[in-house]
Amino acid sequence: MVNIGILGDMNCGKTSVFVRFMNSLAATNEKIISGSPGGPEMYTTQTVDFIRFTHRGFIHVLYGTGGHTTPITDYYRVYVLRNANRFLCMFDLSKDLERQLKFYENLQIPTKQVTIFLNKFDLANDNFDDYKEKIEDFFINKQKKLVKFILPTVAIKVEDGQFQKETQNCLTGILDLCEFDKDSSAFDVWDGQGG
Repeated sequence: MVNIGILGDMNCGKTSVFVRFMNSLAATNEKIISGSPGGPEMYTTQTVDFIRFTHRGFIHVLYGTGGHTTPITDYYRVYVLRNANRFLCMFDLSKDLERQLKFYENLQIPTKQVTIFLNKFDLANDNFDDYKEKIEDFFINKQKKLVKFILPTVAIKVEDGQFQKETQNCLTGILDLCEFDKDSSAFDVWDGQGG
């Protein structure tokens, strides 16, 4: 069983990716066992969202945290940091990168490796290469994390059929995290010793 935590600054699209994943998963042979995303508004998470789902015969959990800084969202973020064994770090390509990196500065992600989604590719795809380089540098050199992969994503469906690959990345990127059980040592708790 893999427990995946989605992390990111507020309004970077965590809940939208969560909803896109859930809707895309429903169109496959896999099952959503329990849970549903969103708070008072469909695309806003106030505390924590979760779903249990199947992939290749195993049950997995996807947690989505709120990005706001309130005591309740901080509490649930710590809960996810303690209970997830894979982390998906989200960034919004249409917003200032420095503010988003600050969100991660004080998080103590307990795994050696993270996966990155650069969301809203449809709004600011010209930022992709620059953000990718800076985010990799931040996680590798400052956070001492391995970056498994960085994917461009579009969580809200674009009507004219553009960005289908980026929309599909919301499903395939999360399902790829479920596959890493074969090489779970990359996700072991970080010992602070490098390597």
